[in-house]
Amino acid sequence: MYFVPRLIAGALVASVGIGSGMALASAPMVGKAKSAGMPVKNCQYCHTQALPKKETFKPDELNERGKWLLADMKTRNLKEPDIAKLKDYPGGKEQK
Repeated sequence: MYFVPRLIAGALVASVGIGSGMALASAPMVGKAKSAGMPVKNCQYCHTQALPKKETFKPDELNERGKWLLADMKTRNLKEPDIAKLKDYPGGKEQK
């Protein structure tokens, strides 16, 4: 009898972790960009897909802004994109 509640609790924890995995990959970047004052609405600010997956990421799936940010990341030898650098994106004001 004691085993069943632990099994149910374990299943709940696992299902919550699986469901939030995709959101955790991009939500922090969107949040950082919003905090930096960028007009970010979703992942398509830098990606061509609405919900890119970290596991299947390909640089071809980035829009011009995302490719620019990726090039900056590689040039500066960073482990992840510097979201604050978006302020320096060379596009016009409508592209910021």
